[in-house]
Amino acid sequence: MDHVQAFREEALELLETVEHTVLELEADPQDSDKVDKLFRAMHTIKGSGAMFGFDEVARFTHQVETVWDQVRSGKLTADKDLLDLTLLCRDHILGLLSRGEDEASAEASDGLSGRLRSLAGLEADGDPAGPAPKVAADGPRPVPHAATWWLRYRPKADTYLSGQDPLGLLAEVGALGQARAVVHAEATPPLEALDPEAVTVWWDVLLVGGAGEDALRDVFVFVEDEHDVLVSRLAKTALRATDLDEVQALLAASAFEDAHALATDLDRRLAARVSRRAKPRPKPKDAGDGAASIRVEASRLDRLVDLVGELAIIQSRLSERAAAGVDPAGRAIAEELERVAARLRDETLGLRMVPIGGLYGTLRRLVRDLAGELGKEAAFVGEGGDTELDKHVMDQLKDPLVHILRNSLDHGLESPEKRLAAGKPAQGTVRLQADHVGGEVRIVITDDGGGVDLERVRQKALEKGLLAPGEEADERTILNCLFCPGFSTAKEVSSVSGRGVGMDVVKRNIEELGGRVSLESRSGLGTTLTVRLPLTLAIIDGLQVRVGNEDYIIPLVAARACLERFLDADPPAVGVVTWRDKMTPCLSLRRIFGVAGPSPRYERVIMVAAGDAEVGLAVDVVVGQRQAVIKKLSDVYRRVECVSGTTVNGDGTISLILDVARLARYAGTLGEAHCAL
Repeated sequence: MDHVQAFREEALELLETVEHTVLELEADPQDSDKVDKLFRAMHTIKGSGAMFGFDEVARFTHQVETVWDQVRSGKLTADKDLLDLTLLCRDHILGLLSRGEDEASAEASDGLSGRLRSLAGLEADGDPAGPAPKVAADGPRPVPHAATWWLRYRPKADTYLSGQDPLGLLAEVGALGQARAVVHAEATPPLEALDPEAVTVWWDVLLVGGAGEDALRDVFVFVEDEHDVLVSRLAKTALRATDLDEVQALLAASAFEDAHALATDLDRRLAARVSRRAKPRPKPKDAGDGAASIRVEASRLDRLVDLVGELAIIQSRLSERAAAGVDPAGRAIAEELERVAARLRDETLGLRMVPIGGLYGTLRRLVRDLAGELGKEAAFVGEGGDTELDKHVMDQLKDPLVHILRNSLDHGLESPEKRLAAGKPAQGTVRLQADHVGGEVRIVITDDGGGVDLERVRQKALEKGLLAPGEEADERTILNCLFCPGFSTAKEVSSVSGRGVGMDVVKRNIEELGGRVSLESRSGLGTTLTVRLPLTLAIIDGLQVRVGNEDYIIPLVAARACLERFLDADPPAVGVVTWRDKMTPCLSLRRIFGVAGPSPRYERVIMVAAGDAEVGLAVDVVVGQRQAVIKKLSDVYRRVECVSGTTVNGDGTISLILDVARLARYAGTLGEAHCAL
């Protein structure tokens, strides 16, 4: 990963921090810790952007940083207008990083900078606004963006003898802007040896102003050939007073030869200062004194997971070979390798696990902006943010969650007037709760709106032919119509909804992740949508079973028990079995998948659970527990029902991984019909 890419990724994380902090400041604008956190994020983006050539990012971010420095010093209040404008600035910086810097971007930067300065009462250079200086009609026009210049002036020892006045030249430099001078008198001899007509000192000068390099060199036009004069632009923007203090201290302590070395040392000191100001974070529970983090490309983790998957397959083959042999030492080695491979698998998959709380900031911003667009009042509450799931699952989960929240705001929450009339607070609440249930991640999204109008959904379903006239449909059947393609109860198409491409996309995307989604509604109280997802899409613990000569994998997380039954005749595709003193549906995998050969007289029944549904799966033999490296079905077989993927067995054959959720739905709804293959 090159330095520019590393900067982009760091900047994206900092922009997420900015967004989260602004949303938190809306609840408590006086929180100085949050203000400092936002300021530090902007300061880091500015400094790193200037270092890696993102000049427009650095120039614009400096303006935002200057305004928040006013907030930090108590001269400005973080009111709603400033917070709204800061979010727009954050989005603009994100655009600069993704689209690049061009003339149009610079114009957009200037527009937002002007709004910031107007809101904060600042001039273009970041100083408090005051009476505008009078400029002669034929005089130089003010430069809209002040820069920071570094001037080094070493006069010759006999300067006075030639009629030149070094202090007079420095005074001319000071007239061009705000100047800071550092006097170097290290070479001055003792008083008894001092020549009163010799110049033994030299100066470093920092100048902030709109004057360009030519104006600075014009001051020394008559002495530049004889004296040592260095003019360098230190920054394209006007540094803050505290940053100038740092530069001044650096120049007083060390003799730098070029602006790049000075800027590098300055950035190092500023980073250290920001780190000292930041509050120390608590260590992870298992982290030692030397614990550290490292940034790794996602593609490298993917390749590592693939290699671990191949290792799991090889280990499985070795275990089968060792079990078939008579060498005790070989079996011991195979068992040890199996233990190490399992630990390696868990550690590797753990590297790809990320907390779902990383999405909460984006979702909170979505609720905030969309509520304003719809004229509603809404608050987002995220719980269980430390719940972890696979990064690939997380990346594909974002769009479904966005669709769900948009529907909650548009169709679920009422307007403030209707809520007040119903005895509710004017502000509605959308709550997202995440937790681990067994080996799955459960995400529950609830709102306290008016709930789903079941009669309206029923009428729309009749119009679209989803329900037959006179059909008696229960509440679940009616609610499931909302997941059908093209279904929408919106009266007109808007920028938010009305085209019927929302909830069906949610269901399809969730099922492609191996998950499932369900919807509940309470009239006048709100709706609840539950999403269940697997922890990972790479390697699972499975129970290998056999029907005839075919092998299948049942996810171990879904297995509940193993029963036995004797048969007097061939069983139906969907029968029943007694479990926990109740009759439970039982599927014959031999009949459902059309496996050739006669049914055995003695079957094993694996009891599995999918949500609230429980079902038995009748098989011939239970081979045993094993790690299954999931291989996705190709696009040719993407419509195959009841199968979520494949895995390679130790002997090189293929096992199908069963989709327990779909099998459970099949058992409950299709009766004797065969599962479509």
